[in-house]
Amino acid sequence: MDLNITLLALGILGLLAVYQLFVYPAFLSPLAKVPAANFSASFSSLWSNYIRWANIENNTLYELHRKLGPIVRLGPNELSVDCYEGGLKTIYTGGFHKTDFYKNRFTNYGMQNSFTMIDKAEHSARKRMLSNIYSKTVVLASPTVKETTKSILFERLLPIFQAAAETGRSIDVHRLDYAYAMDSFMSYQFGLSIGSNFIQDDSKRNWYLDNFFGRRPWIYWITEHPQLAALLSKVGLHIIPKWVDESTEALEAWQIDICDKAERLLSTNPSIASTDPGNYPAIFATERAQFQKSDGVNWKTVSPGQAYPRRLEIASDMYDHNAAAHETSGDTLTYVYYELSKRPALQAELRKELLTLQPPILFPAETADISTVTFPDPKAVDQLPLLDATLQETLRRWVAVPGPQFRRTPAEGCSLAGYDNIPGGVRVSCLAYSLHRNPNVFPSPLEWRPERWLHATGDELREMRRWFWAWGSGGNMCIGSNFATHSMKHAIAAIYTNFTTEIVDAEGIEQAEGFTAGPVGDKLVLRFRHV
Repeated sequence: MDLNITLLALGILGLLAVYQLFVYPAFLSPLAKVPAANFSASFSSLWSNYIRWANIENNTLYELHRKLGPIVRLGPNELSVDCYEGGLKTIYTGGFHKTDFYKNRFTNYGMQNSFTMIDKAEHSARKRMLSNIYSKTVVLASPTVKETTKSILFERLLPIFQAAAETGRSIDVHRLDYAYAMDSFMSYQFGLSIGSNFIQDDSKRNWYLDNFFGRRPWIYWITEHPQLAALLSKVGLHIIPKWVDESTEALEAWQIDICDKAERLLSTNPSIASTDPGNYPAIFATERAQFQKSDGVNWKTVSPGQAYPRRLEIASDMYDHNAAAHETSGDTLTYVYYELSKRPALQAELRKELLTLQPPILFPAETADISTVTFPDPKAVDQLPLLDATLQETLRRWVAVPGPQFRRTPAEGCSLAGYDNIPGGVRVSCLAYSLHRNPNVFPSPLEWRPERWLHATGDELREMRRWFWAWGSGGNMCIGSNFATHSMKHAIAAIYTNFTTEIVDAEGIEQAEGFTAGPVGDKLVLRFRHV
């Protein structure tokens, strides 16, 4: 009797398990009506984990949406969405929370930053601390940005291209683009004297980039299964090699040392913003001041090795911001130069536009004292139509953050892409890689065509801008987009005012897979000729 009851109970439990794990998700769940990416996707996450582990996610999802439509089921509790109304607009401006993807991948020093914060109120409060210093009005008018931009272009970057043009030597510009993007950003973040000098110090540049990108093959485990990786490491099975953690620690140590220098500078020279704008750590100082205001703390002079309030929180934000800046802007510039180098006539047309600046950015400068060089109004550079279209089209065709940006549906549920009753807690995402390839919005989407932004009708332009997602959207839109645009436009303007470029070696220029992604071959070799 007892045995029969036990067997009956086990049978019932087995049937319940089959129902819960297979029958309900595959046939009865509200998600069952959504086209599935794979036969197993309705009841298992193995397939979606496979495409992430194999690093083929972006193109796989793009092809699936072309085949199955604007919404695809990737797993029992996950959807990919590829439309604006009922998709991008609903998810990213409708208050959907982030997932642990961001916390797992982008936390620094064990401390969350604005990018990793899942709670909307917490994220908004942190973002507001820096929103003004990153605003377009402030960036274009900033004395620090003006001085640092001139210095980095005239004293660091352009002399390299001038020397190459004079000797006929070709240059691999890809890592140099990372260097320019990092130096440009960190000079606004920390000032010229404290920020990086990767353009001229190629050994430090390669040390940083080798450590930063060397960890990428293991990013799947860090992002998707950190607990499993940590558990296995405790029993001696290191899915993630120990040197990956060592690289992270080395990068964090380098970053926080720069923060500490900035703190000492500000605590000993509080008037540096007005007396020496080129060395003013503007972004660091802004967040520091906001924390001082909220905490009511008057920080004293900091000695080397001495902690100060909010040290790790500020450092985590600063690290996140410059890591994003150097990678995304560096990749974008590489693709700008690649596309322009294939089109001598377009280079000439762009140069004609650039020479209308008053004054144009001519190199070499007439004086050795760069501080006396007159630069064009940043607003005038920003408003050049062909320059803007060139950058805009590169951000579309070669979007630097092509991968899915994950959110969680709200507890009350929602409707997506024409499907109602989507339950709460479902992992959902859009990806710019696919959004930017919609032929109904961007005809011939795989072609790089700056003229699409110049000759579109008002309605066409509005539609393209709705689908354009290089900077994200909503409350989590890239905070640094205005500075990145300024930095990249000035690099393009300075180079193509003074030089022509042609391709020597573009093998591997096709875009890699990943949340962020540059050329597979990690190179672009160009020849420069002075005009």
